[in-house]
Amino acid sequence: MAALHINPPENFTFTTPCNWSKWKMRFERYRIASGLSTKTGNEQVNSLLYIMGEQAEDIFSSFGLSETEQDDFDIVLKKFNDHFVVKKNTIFECAQFNKRVQLDGESVNTFITALYTLSEHCEYGVLHDELIRDRIVIGIRDKNLNEKLQLVADLTLTKVIERVRLSEVVKEQQGKLIEKDSAKNNENESRLHGKCKWCVKQRHDKRVCPARDARCRQCSKIGHYANVCIIKSQTGCSEVAYLGVVQLESKNKTNIDWTVTVQVNHKNIKFKIDSGADHTVLPANVFQNVFQNAKLEPPDKSLCSPDRNPLKTLGKFKTNIEYKGKNCTEEIYVISNLQTCLLGKPALFSLGLGPNLNSVCQISAADPKAKFPELFKGLGVMKGCYSMKLKPGAIPFAITSPRRVLIPLLKQTKAELKRMVEEKVITPVLKPTEWYAPVVIVPKSDGNVRICVDLIELNKNVMRELHPLPKAKILFKSLDWRQNVFETGC
Repeated sequence: MAALHINPPENFTFTTPCNWSKWKMRFERYRIASGLSTKTGNEQVNSLLYIMGEQAEDIFSSFGLSETEQDDFDIVLKKFNDHFVVKKNTIFECAQFNKRVQLDGESVNTFITALYTLSEHCEYGVLHDELIRDRIVIGIRDKNLNEKLQLVADLTLTKVIERVRLSEVVKEQQGKLIEKDSAKNNENESRLHGKCKWCVKQRHDKRVCPARDARCRQCSKIGHYANVCIIKSQTGCSEVAYLGVVQLESKNKTNIDWTVTVQVNHKNIKFKIDSGADHTVLPANVFQNVFQNAKLEPPDKSLCSPDRNPLKTLGKFKTNIEYKGKNCTEEIYVISNLQTCLLGKPALFSLGLGPNLNSVCQISAADPKAKFPELFKGLGVMKGCYSMKLKPGAIPFAITSPRRVLIPLLKQTKAELKRMVEEKVITPVLKPTEWYAPVVIVPKSDGNVRICVDLIELNKNVMRELHPLPKAKILFKSLDWRQNVFETGC
């Protein structure tokens, strides 16, 4: 049987001394697998220097070792360790570890491996496993699993790793099942015949159709759903745009004429300024008279009037628009039965005709906080004292042992408890009690924590006092709009 040939690792890259630990590990595996570890110290040292590269000779000479020490592999390797390995900043390494969270798209195994790597230089000692456990619980992206893990008593690192890995596998399997079920349902639906053209369900009388009184989101008409809208199928448009004014008729002669004459492809056309229009539009008759040689492209959007009724769009064309030395290139849509040329919002701002949004407007109003300061202090206090009544024969509930607070959340939890005591939300209990509910510490996005209490067992034993809540209409009936005050009374 031929002997297994093992290639040595590549030469060490001296420009990146931070990779020494990884390279040394590769060399150690080669030393054992190739049988080099069984040879003399002199042979091992020479092999190390040769495989490292030419620059290793100069570094080796600078060690100033005696002839005996030069043949001791362990001494030579320790000297190289002292040369390449820089003393780690423990505080910085701990900070990097505590900031590590599971990244988007990162698997649980990759996240856990990264935590083990970061913890190597943190010098946690006997707390090593507990801190990795806490970091996994806090750092995973699945917040529901985060809360469930905090409820588990005697949670160990092994249990945490098993739970998060199992949760990831189950989610992947569920995703595949949902995809298969969805594909199967779509296939079955495509085989169905005789569907109602208004709601896409089994054919039935229109008088009992569920879409009879529904308003279409595509054309705003009543009687069908958007997924069967004819307007959508005819235009094939993926977007909807709106016009601010389609036609304006007024008998008031004093109204300002919001019109402007601009050059469209070197031809003067009078437009009405419409800051509510998403696009510039032309009536079909203007397009036919002025732009006889222009070719229309199919519209990529469905244009609607202010009341969301679809407009008959014949097409669009791209052209240059100029006004007082300013010009821009715009897509102009051509609409049938339109009475006025409308200059849309994009063209208005490009030509400098848009409203001035940089002006400063100050509105003076009474400051409610200054007028009613007592209403904006603290959380507010309910008048009187409320006593809960327990059901006859209620058995007090208490968990067997208090749950530990995760070390990364300990400081924030103490601060939150102190705040709640100061604001009289809770009162400290310094003696044994029959009722004892567990809490879950939930991290918030601002860096603080939320303390959640599990009162399920207590709620089961409380006698509820049921009262009907008044509706909004009844409350507003007591509002006197003339006096602008609320009436009081029974």
